Amino acid sequence: MAYSPENPANPARDRYMLRKAAGRYWLLDMEQPGFPYRPPVVINEGGAYIWQSLAEGLSVTCIAEKLAMEYNIPEEEAQQDIIQFINQLVEQGISCKGFTEGKHN
Repeated sequence: MAYSPENPANPARDRYMLRKAAGRYWLLDMEQPGFPYRPPVVINEGGAYIWQSLAEGLSVTCIAEKLAMEYNIPEEEAQQDIIQFINQLVEQGISCKGFTEGKHN
């Protein structure tokens, strides 16, 4: 189910929590069954910003525009970086369902 203002359900946002501890960002699976245990995923500050933006329901395009302005890089490069980040999370078993579409603010 994609994000919409009328239906803000987002499976990935609801399942995973982003926390900062010991100077690192940790993505914790709040619904794992316990066995086999999956340790939290460590992500950097840029990844934390992207995750938080996606969790707020922002679209990849919108986040790319913000990153492009902030870091003075081409929007296409920022969008590719976001997609690469999402793909890396998926490879590590993190469900990103609901993050590919979103609102544009």
